[in-house]
Amino acid sequence: MLIQPIILAGGSGTRLWPLSREQYPKPFLSISRVNSMFQETVLRLDEIESFDPIVVCNEAHRFLVTDHFEQISRTPQAIILEPTGRNTAPALTLAAIYSTARDSQSIILSLPADHIIQDNAAFRKAINLGLPLAEDGGIVTFGIEPTEPNIGFGYIRKSSAHKDYFSLLDFVEKPSFEKATAMMNSGEYLWNSGIFMLRSSLWIEQIRLHSPKILEACEVAMARGDEDGAFFRPSIKQFESSPNVAIDYAVMEKMAVNGTDGPDCWVIPLDAGWSDIGAWSTLWLEGEHDASGNVTSGSVHIESVNDSLILSNHRTVAAVGIEKAIIVETKDAVLVTTMESEQAVKDLVANLGEELEVLKKHHQVVSRPWGTYEITDSGSGFQVKHLYIKAGESLSLQKHSYRAEHWVVVSGKATVTREQQVFTLEVNESTFIPAGSKHRLQNKATEPLEIIEIQSGSYLGEDDIVRFEDKYNRVKRQDGT
Repeated sequence: MLIQPIILAGGSGTRLWPLSREQYPKPFLSISRVNSMFQETVLRLDEIESFDPIVVCNEAHRFLVTDHFEQISRTPQAIILEPTGRNTAPALTLAAIYSTARDSQSIILSLPADHIIQDNAAFRKAINLGLPLAEDGGIVTFGIEPTEPNIGFGYIRKSSAHKDYFSLLDFVEKPSFEKATAMMNSGEYLWNSGIFMLRSSLWIEQIRLHSPKILEACEVAMARGDEDGAFFRPSIKQFESSPNVAIDYAVMEKMAVNGTDGPDCWVIPLDAGWSDIGAWSTLWLEGEHDASGNVTSGSVHIESVNDSLILSNHRTVAAVGIEKAIIVETKDAVLVTTMESEQAVKDLVANLGEELEVLKKHHQVVSRPWGTYEITDSGSGFQVKHLYIKAGESLSLQKHSYRAEHWVVVSGKATVTREQQVFTLEVNESTFIPAGSKHRLQNKATEPLEIIEIQSGSYLGEDDIVRFEDKYNRVKRQDGT
């Protein structure tokens, strides 16, 4: 029987700031590999007999998802767009409703988009072992043998062994350090990987029993939603009424387990080099260490440095005489902290002042469905952008009320619409777009187009936009995304 994978790609991953941003969250980072964690999750599905995946992500990340699929030559079955984050239980419920409507007997495999698994063959073996248990009406979880008393993970208590898997007794969500130590030493507990397999109809049955308000909100949101190509948009108003609850809290900790009237629950040990990069120290643990215990990347020069993580993305980072430090350099922000203080990074990001709000949301290089742009300079009344437009792509027909734009072609050939005029610009040619003028920039060529855009005006925000036509169906959106 083919499995229906569901990839949950929500969240912002603020603990990995400044690499992870609201508009470019953790699943889409390429950490220690060529592909992003999201792409590795998709490619891992090649190991099992499955349909194309259903992805649940934030509305703002929809084109990131499609870009990451295109880069690895894969396609999704559907991309369900959450209008707002409501945690993993509502996200999985949306996908389960979608899957059940197409096949009431479907077996769903719920996968976080931001995990690293080193051994795909071991992953395949574990999934294939769990499939018959799910087909028989059970709930299958996958557990990781603890290597430390980690307080950031949930735990699964296992019971008697059935060959290569165990009965599941209960879930413990993120215990204290003392309790985590005792659980690890007992040998009765595994880390909860967050990977689940069961019939989609069974998930709906369990969410109805244990968290009915989630199901009610999601059912109405899906019934009143609309399809837009690969995208499915649940009703905003209805989905926002759903409680904000994780899978474990909504169902797993509440449900009846083996020996009761509930479904059989199983845990399969997953020995596949699993890691959840939820903090910088985890990346340090997983990285390749030098003789002094350091993990470095990029242009880094160190002396008398021990047990530290130092990542450079653009500029050279030099450090001397420190230990257990975390230094992460990006083009527009640098994080300096210690291994002991890294849990405070999330609070640090939340408390960035209003003038630094942009650093929470996106990198200097911002992805759009047509390509990317980078803000290279800005000041009072002006802003300079470097636009990269992919072959065959186009910006929307639009206008701005408060800013004018000057365009200079530095590579490729541009097709420009300015009011009633349509003309082409070659390399080193330029044009001027007055404020209030309808305009569009297109790349009809087979090569990328690069433009330097100089904006000037009293207001330069991305929300100063009115779209009239757009090939990506963004006419109703006036926020620049």
